[in-house]
Amino acid sequence: MQIITSDKIGLLQYIQCKTKSSINEQNLEADLKRRINHITWSGGYGGYEESEITLCRSNGLVESFEFYQNEENPYIDDTPSLSFITCNNCIYTKMLNHHHNLIYDDLLNKNKKMYTNYLNFMPNYENEKIDGIYEDYLLNDRLLVTVSNTGHVQILNWKNDSSLKYHLDKTEEMKNKNDKKKKVELYFKNYKRDVLDKIHFKIIEDKDNNIIMSENEYKNIIMENICKEYHYNNMISKKSILQSYILSKPIDAVCVNELLTNRLAIGGYKNCLKVFDLFTGKYLWKSKGLGMSLLNLNCETLIKSINFLNDINVNILCAGTYNHKIILYDIRCQNKPVYIYDHYKNKNVTKDKYNYFNDNYYESDLVFTSICSNSYIINEQYKNTNENSHKIKNEEKKENIKEKKEKNEYITEDLYLKFNTHELALKNLEILKRLQKERNVQKEKKKIKIKKDKKVEKKSVEKLMKGEYDNNYFLKVKKNGINKKKKINKKEEEEEEENKNSNKKIKNEDIIIYRKKENLKYYFIKKFANKDSQIIFVSDNYGNVYQFEIATGNKLLNYIYIKKCAEKNIKYKKKSNNYLIKNREKLYAFYKDYQQKNKTHMRNDLPPMWAKKNFDQFLITLVKKFKIHNGAISSLSLHKEGKVLCSVSYERFLSILNIESKKIIKRIHVGHILTNCMFHSQCFNENQDETKQIEEYECESWENSSTFSDDYFNENEKNKKKNLKCEMVKKNILNDEELFDGELFDEEKEESNHFEYSD
Repeated sequence: MQIITSDKIGLLQYIQCKTKSSINEQNLEADLKRRINHITWSGGYGGYEESEITLCRSNGLVESFEFYQNEENPYIDDTPSLSFITCNNCIYTKMLNHHHNLIYDDLLNKNKKMYTNYLNFMPNYENEKIDGIYEDYLLNDRLLVTVSNTGHVQILNWKNDSSLKYHLDKTEEMKNKNDKKKKVELYFKNYKRDVLDKIHFKIIEDKDNNIIMSENEYKNIIMENICKEYHYNNMISKKSILQSYILSKPIDAVCVNELLTNRLAIGGYKNCLKVFDLFTGKYLWKSKGLGMSLLNLNCETLIKSINFLNDINVNILCAGTYNHKIILYDIRCQNKPVYIYDHYKNKNVTKDKYNYFNDNYYESDLVFTSICSNSYIINEQYKNTNENSHKIKNEEKKENIKEKKEKNEYITEDLYLKFNTHELALKNLEILKRLQKERNVQKEKKKIKIKKDKKVEKKSVEKLMKGEYDNNYFLKVKKNGINKKKKINKKEEEEEEENKNSNKKIKNEDIIIYRKKENLKYYFIKKFANKDSQIIFVSDNYGNVYQFEIATGNKLLNYIYIKKCAEKNIKYKKKSNNYLIKNREKLYAFYKDYQQKNKTHMRNDLPPMWAKKNFDQFLITLVKKFKIHNGAISSLSLHKEGKVLCSVSYERFLSILNIESKKIIKRIHVGHILTNCMFHSQCFNENQDETKQIEEYECESWENSSTFSDDYFNENEKNKKKNLKCEMVKKNILNDEELFDGELFDEEKEESNHFEYSD
């Protein structure tokens, strides 16, 4: 396995995880002021290619370094190929992927009538007045988003081209040929004057999306104290800065949706979760506060980490907080949370303290530092290995026909759609040309209307000259007519300028990069499965990693039905999904009542929160908890295969957890306080990659449940049946009608009536 890590002193490391692991570190000056906050892959179309690494620093610098993997000894370049400076502490940077909205059109249109606010979370970018980057996205294939803690968000054209970089004047460069220091000082001085000071930020108000322009955001920045000599002639120019916004602050957690790349989710300490649309330049959705607890105390949304739950739906958000909560939001449904998981239970708390591993710490100290889930987009090489692994498993396991069918159905859920970068660029161009044609038609219609209005005005003036109206009206018409003509002339000039600019954009040679067949690369994206559950991994500030399962839909209905049978002492019978859907409202009523009973004033609980009527409810359950590090975990990274999890901690160790065996297979001391990590998707051969399971690093793990989730939730089928038999009373067995008070729907006999459990 190959891993890229970053540390607190501003260096990148390339780590090869073999029997004899190797660490290749950048040969740069170490400085605590140059702390790396986030790293991302930024090579090729949309950052899909893992040949370039872009990072952001605490001093505001954003830099891109080439990663040379094909060499005998792979390494990361020491000098950046491209750089930029943001206003303040830059905490997040991400390349915008392709906007895969076409995959979801069929699915969303089915439930279009159900959502009254459909256009709010799926707007039509062709009809709206756009203040975002939609046209820039169609023209450029390398867009980078940077987010600062102070709310500054910038979208940059991150194409490595000398024509898009800022260069020093040739005359000044010739004057200071022999004096490098003066030449560099002049470059930084001119860059701030010509580029940074001319950036206009759009302040987006939270309430009504009003835009206020702001200038001089870089007035306190001294470039000489931040930049180095190698930044000379290496900074992006003014035309590469596409948009600049100021959103609500402070921002402690950021996430860009992997599939719908226009969605930027932000949140922070006492800063409610919001989803900003980069294409329109407006807030797509804003959450409300958690409200009052049962002791009538205000509970703030202290957001520390965010992630989209694309396996369930692209509109579901998951947030980890500073006060040991995991909050779920459904932007289709409401502004309030649809479920809140509070990570403690009566049996695990004594005197308001946790008792895990004999280490006592207050519940207010537990922070969920990061959230990690599986990836949806993979390269061609990984897909081939993944398909081969499925074939081997199917050949080895010879079971019944029913089990084989179930496995085949499971495999079909992971089918991929194939796409290449050349086709995507061509499609974007076609959309842009069609959009501009429609706008030109609309502008021509407006011009025709304006001409008609002018004729009407002339006729009215002639009537007035003849004395058909009174004098007061005559004066009013004169004034309005003059003003209208002036406005019309301004509009016409602006429209002509826009047409000229749009024509220039179309003729730009840099619209499509991947025209040559040599540069064509194929990628695969999972089909939208709309699953009933998703696994996420969450880390905390005590070195623990939690594996949670988020259940909804039919899977949650199954769990509720089993629980209700156990409480009513009813013999459990397997039911079909149709049966559960018909009795959905009754099962949800039991679920809500059960949640309400488990809320207490003793723990200062929040009232139970759930989705509105006709929307699916949710449940979060703790599957496993792993004690991996002795210090706070700063970052998690899940391999695209989904079988290996990497974590880095402030204790200077990197650990790799095998999710299937629940054991740490590699533990490496890097030497510095690590801040971030990410996998390289390409693995070594089995002979080279010998990461054997080491008994010394076997992590401790145990199961723990949240409210409502008892022993039945994440066990195997046999254990579930045994527990159900123990709970049932054989003497007093009621039928289903008594379970639901005789208000059940009639159900037809089912030929295949089986119940599927989650492993």
